[in-house]
Amino acid sequence: MSIFYLMPPRPYLGDRFADFLQTFFPGLDWDSSSRTNLADLMGDAALERHGVFVVYRDDLPRDEAASRALRDGFGAEPGDEVIEIRPSGRAGEVVTRRWRVDAPDA
Repeated sequence: MSIFYLMPPRPYLGDRFADFLQTFFPGLDWDSSSRTNLADLMGDAALERHGVFVVYRDDLPRDEAASRALRDGFGAEPGDEVIEIRPSGRAGEVVTRRWRVDAPDA
C-alpha cells in the first residue's frame, strides 16, 4: 500500500514555509518563485521514502473527486492511504484528514 500526501496548493504551502523560515532568517524576503520552490523542495524530500507520493491540490482537476483524480492521474490504487492537508480557515492553520482511495465506480 502507498501513502499519498494531498497537500495544499504550492503558493499556500510556500507561504507557510516562508513564514517559518523568517524565524531563522529574519529580514530575508522569499519571492513567489522562491516560495513555490520551497514547497517543491519539501515535497521532493518526502518522495525519498518508499511508497510515498506527494500531490499538490493545484495539480488536481477542480471538477473531479480527489479519489478519482488520484487514481486516474497519479496511479493511486483502491486501499491506498491519503493524508489530506487543507487550510483550516484560521490564518496559517491546517487540518488533516486520513482516508483510503475507493474502488472505481463500476
